[in-house]
Amino acid sequence: MSKLKIALPLALLVVVTLAGCRGTVPIQNINDASYGTAGYSTTTPLTLDQYEQAIIRAGSTRNWVFQRVAPGHLVGTNVVRGKHTAVVDVFFNTETFSITYKDSNNLKYDAAKQEIHPNYNSWVDLLKVDIQTELQKADPAELG
Repeated sequence: MSKLKIALPLALLVVVTLAGCRGTVPIQNINDASYGTAGYSTTTPLTLDQYEQAIIRAGSTRNWVFQRVAPGHLVGTNVVRGKHTAVVDVFFNTETFSITYKDSNNLKYDAAKQEIHPNYNSWVDLLKVDIQTELQKADPAELG
């Protein structure tokens, strides 16, 4: 019984430790993604500035903070649990948008292999979906 008392917590510790040690995966950039097939819900065309506002609004739902670099270019930063940081370039026009890796902190980024913790790709994919969803319901009056 005493061996079991020692072995069980030790085995549990090993399982928990290995679960936290996820490997890296190739970085998946989003290139020239469509805003969606149905178009936005209004017949009034959106301006580039309105697309920018929609992207900023979409990202804010998951704590992305954006800074405008130039028309059609934002830099987004997401700090997760106060210890993981992902930074992306978002290039956009009135037809498509792209999300590309810029920088990160504490995400096991390997520049030589272009690999990163798998959560990064999940966060970027969620940002893509959030942008598409936001543009599907875009109202030019709300976007200024």
